[in-house]
Amino acid sequence: MVKPVKKIVTKKTAEPVTRKDPFLYDHFGESEYIENKFERYLMEFTFSRKELFQIRKAYDFSRLAHQNQFRDEAYPFFLHPIRVTNILLHELKTTSADMICGGLLHDVIEHCPVTLKELRNNFNETVASYVKTMTKPTGPAALKTDYFESIRQADSEIRIIKLCDRLDNCRALRFNNNKVKLRRFLKDLKFRYLPMAKEISPYIHQEFLTEQTVMQNRLRSLQKKSKIQ
Repeated sequence: MVKPVKKIVTKKTAEPVTRKDPFLYDHFGESEYIENKFERYLMEFTFSRKELFQIRKAYDFSRLAHQNQFRDEAYPFFLHPIRVTNILLHELKTTSADMICGGLLHDVIEHCPVTLKELRNNFNETVASYVKTMTKPTGPAALKTDYFESIRQADSEIRIIKLCDRLDNCRALRFNNNKVKLRRFLKDLKFRYLPMAKEISPYIHQEFLTEQTVMQNRLRSLQKKSKIQ
C-alpha cells in the first residue's frame, strides 16, 4: 500500500527569504557599515587586476563627485550608489566589472558637475554609455524624451542597474514620511518597474512586491495619523 504524501505546511513570514543583508535596515544610513559590506561583497569575486582597478577608480570618482551631498533621508548621498552596487554584487551576484562601475557612477552626471566627456576620459565607453542612458535629461530635452522608455528599450545590463537603483530608492522610503513621494513611487512601481522586473529579474520583482506592500502600509499609516491630527 502506497502511503499518502504528507503535505508540508510552511509558516508564512512577513517578508520572503532573500539574499539581502538581514541587518540592512538597521544600518541603512551608516557609512562605515555600508562601505564595509561593499568591500566584503567585492572580495567574494575574482576580478582581474585591470577590472579591480577600474572598480576602485569608479568608487573614488563617485565618492568625490557626491561629497557634501545628502539624500532626503539625511544620510550621505554616496551611500546610495554603494547600496545599489551592493545589490548588484551580493543580491544578484553580478560579476561584470562594467556593471559594477555603472552602479557606482549612475548618478554622477545627473546630480554632480560631471560631464559625459569626463566619464569617457576616465572609464571605457561601455561604462560611460550606461551612465548616459540612466541620466535623466533636463531642460527642453526633458520634454522631448521619455526617460523610462529609453531605459525600457536599453540593453539588459542597463535595465538591471536601473532596477537596482529603483529598488534602493524604494527601500529608502521606509525612512521617509513624504506621502506625495510614496504615492508617486507606488504608481511608478505598478505600471513601470514591476513589469520590467518581472521580465528580466524574478528576484528584484519579488523584492519590489515586498517594498510595494511596505509602502502601501506606510502610506495608510501616515494618512491615518494625518486624520487624527
